[in-house]
Amino acid sequence: MSRRLFQKFLLVLTTGCCLFLFSGQRCQAQELANLKTFTLTKIEKKLQIHIEHSSPPRIYYVDDSEYPRRLVIEIVGARITFRPYENIPIEIPVSQKGIKRILVEEDTDYRRTPPESVFVTIEATQPFLYNIDAQWNGQFMDILFSPEQGLIETATAIPAETTEMASSKRLDKIKKLKELESQKARERLQVFTQQKRVELIRKESKERLSSVKKRAEERIDSARTIEKAYKKLKAETEVGSMSVVREQMSDPQIYKGITMPSEIKPVLRRVPKPTTQITSLEDCINLAVSKHIPMLIAKEQEKLARLRVREARRAFYPAFLGEWNEVDGNTVTEPYRGRSYGLQAEQVLFSGGKLTATLRKEQLGESIAKGNFERVKLDLLFQVTKAYYELVLAKNVLDATKRLKHKEQQLLSEIEKEYAIQSATPSELLSAQATYNQACYQVAFSERSFALAKLSLEKEMFAEGLDVEGLNYHLKRKKLNAKLEQCLEIAFKNRQELRVLEKTIEAAKYSQDIIKSEEFPNLSLSGSYGRSGESFSQRDLNLATEWKIMGKVKWFLGGNTVETSYTKDKVSPFRVTKTDTNIDSQTLNAKFSFWDNLAHFTKDKEAYITRKQAEKDLEEMKNKIRQETEDAYYSFQRYNTQLALAINEIGFRRKQVEIVKTKRKMYEATAADVMESELQLSQSDASLQEALSGINVAIASLNRAVGVINYFN
Repeated sequence: MSRRLFQKFLLVLTTGCCLFLFSGQRCQAQELANLKTFTLTKIEKKLQIHIEHSSPPRIYYVDDSEYPRRLVIEIVGARITFRPYENIPIEIPVSQKGIKRILVEEDTDYRRTPPESVFVTIEATQPFLYNIDAQWNGQFMDILFSPEQGLIETATAIPAETTEMASSKRLDKIKKLKELESQKARERLQVFTQQKRVELIRKESKERLSSVKKRAEERIDSARTIEKAYKKLKAETEVGSMSVVREQMSDPQIYKGITMPSEIKPVLRRVPKPTTQITSLEDCINLAVSKHIPMLIAKEQEKLARLRVREARRAFYPAFLGEWNEVDGNTVTEPYRGRSYGLQAEQVLFSGGKLTATLRKEQLGESIAKGNFERVKLDLLFQVTKAYYELVLAKNVLDATKRLKHKEQQLLSEIEKEYAIQSATPSELLSAQATYNQACYQVAFSERSFALAKLSLEKEMFAEGLDVEGLNYHLKRKKLNAKLEQCLEIAFKNRQELRVLEKTIEAAKYSQDIIKSEEFPNLSLSGSYGRSGESFSQRDLNLATEWKIMGKVKWFLGGNTVETSYTKDKVSPFRVTKTDTNIDSQTLNAKFSFWDNLAHFTKDKEAYITRKQAEKDLEEMKNKIRQETEDAYYSFQRYNTQLALAINEIGFRRKQVEIVKTKRKMYEATAADVMESELQLSQSDASLQEALSGINVAIASLNRAVGVINYFN
């Protein structure tokens, strides 16, 4: 019995020890060694790698199967703790020659115990020798190796936390991890956005429904109020209580917030806009001249130029100034009084030609203002004339298309009757309808063109609401008995733009003369004569003669200014407020200013540039006048040719219409053929009206090009 108990005791003790050893081994296996330090050290021609763990790893293996180019050291039971990202290898580039790189990475294999391990891979560009020294069971490991040939150039020690990992493989893994995280974040954001969108849509739908419901209720209440007010007003109106109705309608509170029925709405009386009736082109021109704002501005500029000429002429004469003074004041002892009066005068004796050049320049400015006025007036007349003939053309074309539409409508009615009795084929009916639709389109287009032409005429005339019913729409043919060379000669002789630019060039020359006049001495003489005196209030006031004369010279010298003056004067001795005793004096003064007139050179250069710009504008204007004259002349020739062709074509189309009508009577032509011939005749008539209008516009353009109003009329 005791033997069995002893055997059981040994069995329990053995089992407990085994369990204790197994659990201890398991716990020890679960405690991994943390690789916390990894350093590189250069020792002469060798490189030492020092690896330190927090505790001894389980075991390490060395693989030099690819010796002497590659060395792999597997440290079982260890892990990396100093890397910034998980599952990302640490690649350390060492040098360009000798050792190529050192790669430190983790690996997990659950088929072994422990599954974690760290691989240290050393790659070299040439064969090398190595030696591994492990202390404390591999807790401290030194790997010392050296190449068989050459020298390792650099071996930089890389601390654990600051190692720069610049490998393409590592960067690719980082990129993949970042992309995965971004994709997850986008998915979460998309789900969140969709949820919020659904919530907002539901909220907006509820608000809309509530708003619609509220407006519907308000409309129902308003309709009820309107119905009651309408019934009440109708009942009172039927019994004749109009006074009560007026009182209720005069109260603004009774109908506040409701819409009045159409039966009792007040009718607004529209006041028609005043219209201006025109009957001819002369009426249009006269009305435009009276309202043309640019023309009025040009007229005022002409008046301003005349005032400037008057001012320039006044500068040749002396300037006079009369003065009178009465003084009442107090001194320290007693009051005093004083009186003075006199006359002052100043005259420019010599200014280097400045006054003459200024007068000539202002006179040219007056001529330029007159030329601008004539140019603006000529432009206005041309624009009004052009718009007038375009309106006449649009009206004539509109009348012709309306007549065509009336004829086509009658013929279409005949074809429809023939088709009803099966005397006309469907193709004839369709052809007639197409021709009639074309005529309707031409009428609509002509009406639109007439409205636009009327608006254009109103715009050019600065008028609104023109009455053109009484306008003379008859166009006359005008002839031109001049050659192109004669037109160009007349244009170069009469165009105001050329005269204005020529005078502008001459005015620029006078501006240069005005600036250059500062280089000459400027001599002026001034003086004054009068009487003055002062006395205490208890004494008599005596006046004495005072006079003063001064000559002054001012000269510009290369940016500097020299001023000299000589003054001789005599003053009144009767003074109580001044203590000086002199009664006459002679003064000579000289003053020299350094670099105070540098603006002279700037003004001179500006005047030169203005003159050259005017000369360039003159040449451009000559080319423009030549082009405008040629365009107007050849436009007249083109429309004249078109007129001759249109006259011949109208004669042909009229005969064609007569022939087709005769054939239709003999059942050799259909009504659709007659409609087509009428349409062609209308188109020829429109071409004739266009040619007549073009001839009149071309004559107006030629008058504008030569610069003379109604020269070729």
